[in-house]
Amino acid sequence: MVRKCVLGFLAIAAVAPLHARSQTILNTERFQLGDVDGFHASVDLAASLQRGNKRVFDVSTSGMVGFVSGRHWPRVIFGGKYLSDDSRSILDQQFFQLRYSFIFSPDTQSFHFVQAQKNETLLLRSRWLVGSGVRRAFVNSPTTQVAVGTGAMIEWEELEPGRIGSGDQASTRALRMANMAVLSYAFDGGARILNILYVQPEFSDLGDLRLLNDLGLIVPLSSRLRSTISLEWRRDSRPPSTLEHDDLTLKAGFALEVN
Repeated sequence: MVRKCVLGFLAIAAVAPLHARSQTILNTERFQLGDVDGFHASVDLAASLQRGNKRVFDVSTSGMVGFVSGRHWPRVIFGGKYLSDDSRSILDQQFFQLRYSFIFSPDTQSFHFVQAQKNETLLLRSRWLVGSGVRRAFVNSPTTQVAVGTGAMIEWEELEPGRIGSGDQASTRALRMANMAVLSYAFDGGARILNILYVQPEFSDLGDLRLLNDLGLIVPLSSRLRSTISLEWRRDSRPPSTLEHDDLTLKAGFALEVN
C-alpha cells in the first residue's frame, strides 16, 4: 500500500506544473499533529552548494519548538528558503509564527497566533496575521483523525510597489475567516497519509478567497527520523495582476523529531 502511494505521488508530479505564483497560505497545521507531552521539537533542514561553471547556493529549513504543560501548549513555528546564483537572489522567503493553544479536552482546543512572513517570489515585502479560533477532532482513533477548525484573523500585507501592476494596491488589510479541515490515516507499519485543507474568505467579500490543500505521505524510518512527500495546491482568487491564481508544488525530504 505504501509503495503504491509513493508511486502515485510521483506519477502526479510527472505531469503537474511546479511553480509558485499565487499569494501563499502557510500550512502550519502539519506541525500540530501527533500526541506530544512536555518539550518537543521537529526540524527539517536541507542545503546544497554548486561551484564551477556556475555558483548556486540553496538552503531551506522549517520546524517547531513547543512545550505542553497541563492544558497549555505554547510553540514557535518557523521556516525559510534561500536560493541564489552568481549574480542575484532567486528565491528568498521566511516565516515565523508564535502560537498558543488552550486544551479544553483531548478533542477540543483553541488556537491563537501571531505570524510574520516575507516572500520575494510572491512580491510580499511583509505579511502579518493575528488570529484566534477553535479546533475540534470529531474522529480521534489510533489510526484515523478527522478534525475541523474555524476562527478569524486580521491580515496586513505590504507588496513590492515596483513589481506589481498599476491597478494593484501595495498595502492592504483584511479580516478573514480561518477555516481548516484535517484528515489523517495511519497504515499498518506506521506510514500515514495526511490531507490538510485551508479555506480563508474575506468576511465582507466572500469572493476574495484563498485556498490551500496539502496531501502528504509520511513514512517513519526510525523512532526519530521520517521521510515526507507532499503535493500542495494553493489558489488566490485575487492575486496581484503580475501573478497567477494557482500554484502546485511537490515536496520530498526528511525530518528529525525530538520528544
